[in-house]
Amino acid sequence: MLTKMRNQRKVLSFFLWLVIASFIGTIFLVWGMGGKTGSTNYAIKVNNYKISYREYQNAYENTANTLRQIFGDQANNIPQFKDLGKTVVNDLISKYLLIEEAKKNGVFVSDSEVLAQIASTKSFQNNGKFDQQRYVQVLNLNGISPEAYEESLRESMLVSKMENLIRNSVAITDEEIEKEYNYRNSSAVIKYLSLNPSKFKSDVEITEDAVKKYYEDNKELYRVPEKIKVKYVVFDEGNFKADVKVSDQEVENYFLQHKDEFHQKEQVEARHILVRVKDFDNKTENDLALKKINEALKEVEKGKPFAEVAKKFSEDSTAANGGYLGFFEKGVMVKEFEEAAFSLKPGEASKVVKSPFGYHVIKVEKKLEEKDLALDEVKQQIIEKITKEKEKAGFKAYVFDTYREILNEANITAYLKKNPGKLQVYETDYFSEDEKVAPFSEQGVVKNALFRLDIAEISSVQDINGKKYIFEVTDKKDSYIPQLDNIKENVKNDYLESKALELAKNKLDEELQKASSIDELSKMFKVSVTITPSFKRLEPVPDLGSDSDMINDIFKAKKGVLKKVYTLNDRPYAIEVVEVKKPDIGGLASEKEALQGFLLTIKQEEVLKGYIENLKNEAEIYIDPNLNN
Repeated sequence: MLTKMRNQRKVLSFFLWLVIASFIGTIFLVWGMGGKTGSTNYAIKVNNYKISYREYQNAYENTANTLRQIFGDQANNIPQFKDLGKTVVNDLISKYLLIEEAKKNGVFVSDSEVLAQIASTKSFQNNGKFDQQRYVQVLNLNGISPEAYEESLRESMLVSKMENLIRNSVAITDEEIEKEYNYRNSSAVIKYLSLNPSKFKSDVEITEDAVKKYYEDNKELYRVPEKIKVKYVVFDEGNFKADVKVSDQEVENYFLQHKDEFHQKEQVEARHILVRVKDFDNKTENDLALKKINEALKEVEKGKPFAEVAKKFSEDSTAANGGYLGFFEKGVMVKEFEEAAFSLKPGEASKVVKSPFGYHVIKVEKKLEEKDLALDEVKQQIIEKITKEKEKAGFKAYVFDTYREILNEANITAYLKKNPGKLQVYETDYFSEDEKVAPFSEQGVVKNALFRLDIAEISSVQDINGKKYIFEVTDKKDSYIPQLDNIKENVKNDYLESKALELAKNKLDEELQKASSIDELSKMFKVSVTITPSFKRLEPVPDLGSDSDMINDIFKAKKGVLKKVYTLNDRPYAIEVVEVKKPDIGGLASEKEALQGFLLTIKQEEVLKGYIENLKNEAEIYIDPNLNN
């Protein structure tokens, strides 16, 4: 059980109990479901709770955004992203089952708890304090009413409360911690050898019947995957031009509502010369550094341009740029450097300053005092910011309007017949879901969605590398298995490789059953033996990898020849365990807290998972079939 839980820990952490909530601070458009609707007026029904298509779609978008925040560019490569629709359905079902269970058990969230949560949300704060006007404004920008947001927040908090009650029913014993410590830290040393299957190829008899049987038994290996062909339009925000005007009133409103953005802290613009010292206790190194920095200081004091002196003497990466550091506030530099820099006047150079990095000479070029900036000082900055926001909103509106127009005409093909030349359209060749083809790159989730569409059907708006796309499936080629005659040479080669490996494995196994040591087999087969360095159970076996069956057998055996042949990297291996050592129990104290946290987390998630599964088994649940297509 624990092994399975270990393997699932990362998945459980990110996916199992993802609470669906509104992500305030991230403004996005809900792009719709590509024209699909069910026969009912709801997407999912959980006992008496009806979940609308809008709620499902919002949850889908929020979950996708969360995964992208967690995994970044790799989000689209994880298996869970390919079945994101199913993940969201399961999350929504879990959410409403837990809400129902909470109400049955008298668990509730008070108004004061909701208000406290809202007040602590940074998006609703101004200068670290809750701002009612900002709260309403942010919600309005997201198209959410305060009532709807607060109800959604209350539900999310209720789900969290119920989850925590279930999790907190779990405890970890000292025995479980010690067992986990021994499991993780036991180490082993093994000997192994392998046979080269290619040496057995000459013993393989290839007949037409044998090749035919191999083909029949392994047909799926030769399956040509389904392929589709798509046309698409692309919307690049960088090429989008909008006639945006910003009024003085808008600038003033923004300034008043975001005053915290326009507080200028005290800053200095400086250059420096650094002579590095690695070890101040090394008198020779220290004296040489002091001599060099004092030479630099003399040249500065004689009036030589500071930038030139920095290029000549400084050992910092800024030397090539004349020691230029730009503007910086207090708290950015190390204490000694900062105190010296902020004590100087513009145009003034310091004496030698010692810091943990070495010796510096600092010159301040400009100084900005701390103050609240006036509207006139930041007006252009605000205009540029509002302009960008309006352009972004205009771009999203343009894409959405175009998508709606295409949807009204059924697809891209029909739209262009009515509006010839209005959009530039691109078309791919046939491709399978696993092929890399532009514009998809690694966007597996987008391709996965396209393969679920019918011919002439369009996708929802898709985001790939910062651009928006609309796709239409123009043709499909069904998956098929080629006839043997068309792939006969490939099948023959595969059969030969397979039988040679089988012969090598059987021969090794035959002699392994009689051998008392790997060294005996080494002499018999005239192959070398490899001895591994010590490795722990959770580490890969050096040069062999992380085959779980092999590793479990090694630590279970503790010593001696394993009477089993392991096939790794298309070669058969024989293994002898030299030793298995338990760890020094004295090391447990330093790991106990971390082990307890690990065990508690996975045990809590397993209990929570089981609890919800029981609720699902007893519930009446309906899911619109379109959500899984």
